[in-house]
Amino acid sequence: MTTQDSSLQTGLFQHVLDSVADFLLVIGTDFRVKLMNRAAREFHAVSGGDPERPAYCYQLFFGLDRPCDGQGYDCPLIRVLESGQQVRVEQERQMAGHGLRTFELIASPLLGDDGNLLGIVESLRDITERKRAATLLQDHHDRLERLVQIRTQELLCAKEDAEMLYKVCPTAVFTVDAQCRTMSWNNKAAELSGYSSNELLGNSCHELFVFDESSDCCARSEGGPPELEGMECRLRTKYGEERLISLNIKKLISHTGVTKGMIGSFKDITRQKLIEAQIRGERDKFKSMLTSMDQGMHIVNQQYTIEFQNDVLQVIFGDQIGRKCYEVYRQRSTPCDSCRMHRAIENHALERVGEIILQGRSYHQCYAPFTDSDGAPKVLVVLRDITEEKQLQADTMRAAQLASIGELAAGVAHEINNPVNGIINYAQLLLDELHDPAQKDMLQRVIQEGERVAGIVRNLLAFSRQHDEEVAHVDVRAVLDDALALIGHQLRKDCIILKKCTPTPLPVVYVNAKHLQQVFLNLLSNARHALNVRHVGCNPGKVLQLACQTTLFRGRPYVEVQISDGGTGIAASTIDQIFEPFFTTKKSGEGTGLGLSVSKKIIESFDGYIFVESIFGEGTTFSVLLPADTAPAVEHAGDADTAPARSAT
Repeated sequence: MTTQDSSLQTGLFQHVLDSVADFLLVIGTDFRVKLMNRAAREFHAVSGGDPERPAYCYQLFFGLDRPCDGQGYDCPLIRVLESGQQVRVEQERQMAGHGLRTFELIASPLLGDDGNLLGIVESLRDITERKRAATLLQDHHDRLERLVQIRTQELLCAKEDAEMLYKVCPTAVFTVDAQCRTMSWNNKAAELSGYSSNELLGNSCHELFVFDESSDCCARSEGGPPELEGMECRLRTKYGEERLISLNIKKLISHTGVTKGMIGSFKDITRQKLIEAQIRGERDKFKSMLTSMDQGMHIVNQQYTIEFQNDVLQVIFGDQIGRKCYEVYRQRSTPCDSCRMHRAIENHALERVGEIILQGRSYHQCYAPFTDSDGAPKVLVVLRDITEEKQLQADTMRAAQLASIGELAAGVAHEINNPVNGIINYAQLLLDELHDPAQKDMLQRVIQEGERVAGIVRNLLAFSRQHDEEVAHVDVRAVLDDALALIGHQLRKDCIILKKCTPTPLPVVYVNAKHLQQVFLNLLSNARHALNVRHVGCNPGKVLQLACQTTLFRGRPYVEVQISDGGTGIAASTIDQIFEPFFTTKKSGEGTGLGLSVSKKIIESFDGYIFVESIFGEGTTFSVLLPADTAPAVEHAGDADTAPARSAT
């Protein structure tokens, strides 16, 4: 090869080296740089070196004054000389203006034609950023490894805890695969069934659970067992027993959404069902006892809500469960100011209420506190119907009053009849002896008045004999006149203007005349009292109107007697109570509260009706309706003054 060819090859080789981006050098065995590419020269120039002046390799890049191994660094040239193999070395150097940098040096042996080592071809690459990235990546990897280890340990602990909880759970729990083969069976399930987990693994759960044909969990679903909650079925134990259980089943879904099995739980409800049956039996017996007692009963909680009512109240008032007690008992929209229920709970003692009126009947009320099964304090409210009891009490008092009146009337009649008979007899003797017309007229008047007094005494005696229960065809106008004969003097004394409208003829009624007379006396007496309260002394407004007429009521003919007064009237708040026994609006000592209740009972015994219309402060009208008899109407010589008969309703 000529010198020119050698120069061309050297130039070509230099161009090839210059095209490489990494630093490339050819270093002789004497540590001198024989050749370097453009990248190496430019770096050497930037570092302050002379790229045209040969330099030692340890001076070129690292500015050392002797080989690297003498400075504590690994020298690539020496290692190649020793091994004859390519070597790779990483070195960290403090570079002026660049700080600490990491370099990767790859040194390959350069052999001559004879195979002798001439030096090395060395490439140098700055791998500082790559090392930093690798270090950071390693740090993240190490931290991730630590986190994985920690989480793995936590999962292992949680798994152990879950397995322990699964085993000792007080509820029987099990799992099955998609083919209903048992995969796990906890301790409680083993206790209830008698089978251990090992005995059941891989076996079908159908061998354990007995379903009714209509409720078989597998038979009811084409896509496998459905999810169940609270299904009652039977568990067949290892010893051949069957226990009643409540079964719950949920699907086990994989992360891909595929059903991989089921998890189930069950509890033995055999004893619970037995207790429930006993409780139902006791409850039914208790309800039967409450019903047979013929007393109404409510259970009321502290929120005033009625939670229970027995059949007696169901029949009388309808379903009141859920309503407030103050709405039902007192017709109020807010709780009572003095609540008997709360007082009974606070004092742990019975609370009794004298009387309440519900739907026209009288009830005695008693509050008995107790604690319910949920620990909440409640009361048992007992309602005893005392309507008949009160009526019996009123009848007894009335009988006693009539007996007293009878004794008094008999005594008064005896004391009055003797002198009256004497007056009549002497007047008759004088009448027979005298011939003067004026004197005879006067004696006639004396005899008439004496006979009128005797008639009043006879009426008083007849009225006192109320034991007579016989009924007969009666003209109501005659009975009304008899009542007026007894009370007429008092009406005149009180300046009460009496207006009557009793047209003829009227049908007769089939009643007890003395009892009907008592009703009219009660109504007339009440009218007199109301007029005297409103109008003191003589007053044009003291008018008492009496009217009789025939009327149709519910398709049947009745004789109606209206007694109207312009007195005080009855307040709307009390008008529904006036027919209750012992209820009165009069002052103490002025009335017993029996008159209207007795009158209502008498009229109802005749299949009649008694109604009241009143405007408070203006007056009251009582209407007595008695069934008209089919017997011929009778004429009556009653007067028909200015008051017209009021239309019947």
